[in-house]
Amino acid sequence: MNGVRRIVSILNKFIPEVEKPSQRPSFKEKLGWTGVALMLYYLLTQIPIYGIPKTAVDYLAGLRVIFAGATGSIVELGIGPVVTAGIVMELLLGSKIIKLDLTDPEDRRFFQESQRVLAIFFILFENGTYALGRYPTDPKMELIIILQMALGSFLLMMLDDLVSKWGIGSGISLFILAGVAQKVLWDMFSPVKTSGGSIVGVIPALIMQGSSALYRPGMPDVVGLVATFVVFLLVIWAYQIRIEVPIAHSMVGGQRMRYPIRLLYVSNVPIIFTSALVGDLEMVSRLVWTRFGNEGGWMRTLVDILGRWKIEGSSMIPVSGLAYYIQRPYSPSFLYSYPDAAAAYLLITVVGCILFAKIWVMTAGMDASTVAEQLVKQGIVLPGVRSSPKVVKATIERYINAVTIVGGFLVGFLAAIADFTGALGTGSGILLAVTIIASFYEVIMRERALEVYPKIKRFLGG
Repeated sequence: MNGVRRIVSILNKFIPEVEKPSQRPSFKEKLGWTGVALMLYYLLTQIPIYGIPKTAVDYLAGLRVIFAGATGSIVELGIGPVVTAGIVMELLLGSKIIKLDLTDPEDRRFFQESQRVLAIFFILFENGTYALGRYPTDPKMELIIILQMALGSFLLMMLDDLVSKWGIGSGISLFILAGVAQKVLWDMFSPVKTSGGSIVGVIPALIMQGSSALYRPGMPDVVGLVATFVVFLLVIWAYQIRIEVPIAHSMVGGQRMRYPIRLLYVSNVPIIFTSALVGDLEMVSRLVWTRFGNEGGWMRTLVDILGRWKIEGSSMIPVSGLAYYIQRPYSPSFLYSYPDAAAAYLLITVVGCILFAKIWVMTAGMDASTVAEQLVKQGIVLPGVRSSPKVVKATIERYINAVTIVGGFLVGFLAAIADFTGALGTGSGILLAVTIIASFYEVIMRERALEVYPKIKRFLGG
């Protein structure tokens, strides 16, 4: 294990990273750097890949919201490779294949360095695989395409690092939010017409084409617009639900208060990881079918397992195999047209979110043991109970275990049901957008408090 640590440490030294600020940046500085990162992200989505053939089919159309990429640009895969690296590390740690104590600074540093090294691997591997399957051409041009796409993914990783150290919140969350907002605005207001003469944006379509815009399976419609607002309000309601645990502060005369534990304790992390994992499987299925769909022998068997597709206009539709059962719903009619795929999607999303919720709590230091130790160190006790980490843990554990499972289930269930409604920007995208906005709001309020009360800032090491 020590040899692996040394190798990872050496490799990590060759990966550029954003320098940490020598002192805590002010709120205005953080806001400024976040804005800079957002503008650079939008700029990257507008830089086309040199040397690719023009095509109307977007292989990742259903995954744009999660991957935050842009078709034909150097960030075509978006944050996919970086998130995939995080998923692999979480699974390795959660399954005890690698045994680390993330409360130990050395183990935590090794975990972070491993994730960066793995991110570079997936940037090269996923972009290489995608380019070879999506844009087959002569070897020299394929290499040029791969290098452009890998550079784009690497720059997104650097922007994520910039936001994490100098900005507000997480760069990955910021890019997902930007992608969702862009998709929702496009679906609402786009005046562009399809080849069939239908207006893309639901509001222009409602004005110009009347009642035909009320329900249009596969296209933005009034039903989806209403569903968007319903999902938005429903997620806000779920995000506000809290369980309040009675506690007392031994350092201030036993003053009693309540320790809030949010029902969505794990926030949006489970749906990000679940959607990204399903998206990776879907992307592999598309590429294998595109490149080897007409092959025989064992390759034919592999294609049959991963799934076969058909092209309709600018869309690829799965017709069999794994891809059929993990396809993302697009409207209420999906339930009637593909009931077996709808049931499979709901089950996979819910189970995946519960599993990732359990793993995330362990790896993010949000488990009952860590929380109990933090509370005891702060002089927090339970009224009428002996001040002991074991006692506090036993009580807190009941709540955290419950909200982890229920929260993971609720996030997965809400995301899947929202997808069935045909909400603009996809149901999962709306759920992610609401939770990301809420988390950004909390971070901004905290930063403002540190600006107003400088003593707190000095206490936190600013």
